[in-house]
Amino acid sequence: MTKRQVAPPLLLVTVTLTTFGLAKWHPFSPAAAPAASVAGDPLRGRRVFVVNCSGCHGMDATGGIGPSLRGVGLEPAEVEQIVASGRGVMPAGVVEGQEAADVAAYVAGISQ
Repeated sequence: MTKRQVAPPLLLVTVTLTTFGLAKWHPFSPAAAPAASVAGDPLRGRRVFVVNCSGCHGMDATGGIGPSLRGVGLEPAEVEQIVASGRGVMPAGVVEGQEAADVAAYVAGISQ
């Protein structure tokens, strides 16, 4: 084969592999970005808390089976970490994603 016969297929393979590699790489996609804490909405968090957390912490978070969450000085990131990993008899991941951020905003607000 001559150089003229090899060049087009070689160019095609190079362009194809480069295109495929770049398509799979996604260097600027949101999934490639470091995970950032999503700001929570305390009003939605109250609703999520009542449904998922009040059975143990009480309707107004004053305690029950679980401890009171009022006046304990929790920050949203701390609440999200506790919800994600669990604590004591509280299982990990009771709520996740945006609901966890919303609950964290609510609990941080009432715990100050």
